[in-house]
Amino acid sequence: MDITGFGYLVFLTAVLAVHRLLQGRHGAQKLLLTAASYYFYATIDWRFCGLLLALTAINYVAGNAVFQGKDAGTQKRAITGAVVLSLSLLGYFKYLNFFGTMVNSLSDWLGMGSLVPFVQILLPVGISFLTFQAITYPVALYAGRLARPASLLDFSLFMAFFPRLLSGPIVTAEYFLPQLATPRVATQAQQFEGLALIMRGIVKKVLIADTLGVCLVDPAFARPGDFSTGFLWLALFGYSFQVYLDLSGYTDMARGAAALFGYRLPVNFNRPYLATSIANFWQRWHITMSSFFRNYLYEPLSKWHVVPTYVNLLIVFVAIGLWHGAGWKFVVYGLLHGSMVAIGHHRDMVRARRGAPLVYRGRRLALQVAFIFVVVVLTRLLFRSTDLAAAGDYMLRLVQPAAGQFPLSVAGLLALAAAAGLHFTPVHWRDRFMAYVTAQPAWLFGVGLVATLYMVAAMTRGQGGFIYFQF
Repeated sequence: MDITGFGYLVFLTAVLAVHRLLQGRHGAQKLLLTAASYYFYATIDWRFCGLLLALTAINYVAGNAVFQGKDAGTQKRAITGAVVLSLSLLGYFKYLNFFGTMVNSLSDWLGMGSLVPFVQILLPVGISFLTFQAITYPVALYAGRLARPASLLDFSLFMAFFPRLLSGPIVTAEYFLPQLATPRVATQAQQFEGLALIMRGIVKKVLIADTLGVCLVDPAFARPGDFSTGFLWLALFGYSFQVYLDLSGYTDMARGAAALFGYRLPVNFNRPYLATSIANFWQRWHITMSSFFRNYLYEPLSKWHVVPTYVNLLIVFVAIGLWHGAGWKFVVYGLLHGSMVAIGHHRDMVRARRGAPLVYRGRRLALQVAFIFVVVVLTRLLFRSTDLAAAGDYMLRLVQPAAGQFPLSVAGLLALAAAAGLHFTPVHWRDRFMAYVTAQPAWLFGVGLVATLYMVAAMTRGQGGFIYFQF
């Protein structure tokens, strides 16, 4: 089910209507949302529901074992079992062929022939998000961030909640499960805010991100040799805005749909292309994912006091790279970002010892933001290119001026300008606009909603799926 399509609008409206009819029957509302979420996932591929059930069962049983464990050893074994089984499922579906290729390359070099057969595996949508979310439950119980285990219904809804099922944000157990303890009733202000977020997300995704893809990104990366150096640069900047608006647009729609039912989902982006360092970029980009790796990988590694901080940073960022996909280009992406974060960390430590922390102001701030933005844009090559060779070829064409086509259409130019405007204009402008929209009378708000949906339907480029569905 395409969440920007008419079918999803009908589905969401129907679930909302039944949810409202069940007001006062909290258990029935949660059962409705759980069943609707499984139906929603099944519309993509019914087989995915088996994986969702497996992750739910593994971590629910582990969470109860942690809570009932009589000693720390029993609790740690339960957590270890849940993490190993959950990551094994993720590894099978997402990384089996990647690591199998590595093993076969080594065995071929040793003259032993291929040892691991290639397996045609269907990658479940959102498997990385689901796996990480599931792991947070037994860990939260062990750490005391949850006072008691959830009921099976509550945990099933936590895992399957359809607004954020496919591409996050990654919601931890301690963030969402307490919301299920009491009935949720969305106020009129929450409903207006939710609808405004959904409209904003659709505009980001359909009107801007998809247009950038059709008019700039897809042609340039499909046939880079046909285009001029200037167009290739514009396409690369266009892709950086496309991937941001694609995922942040999904997040807006997820947060908006959740708000209609009275639930909260965390903010996932904070103007990432205004970062002053690569570390600052990861504090602003896909915040729930970055926080997960910080809390569940970097901090445990740092407690060992055996491996230097810089090595830990490289490990974490290689893991972040591989989280995005199974391939050497993602490993290189992680190494590049990890190295830059490690270098920045060393620089900050040296300056702190000297009592001269680095502060950017005025022109220096603008230049630093521009520099980090360009660095992030260049590393995006590894995301969009099919492999390292294609990324290298595209990079050479960026630095070797060449003549070629420059087919920048009006639609592409407007989409690029709109993307830059949405991101770089002052944040209080956005907040004031959102407050203005949600403060309108219901009839006027409804007119605006219908007009927006009509405009989106009329101008859609038909791109369909979200970029992060593959992760």
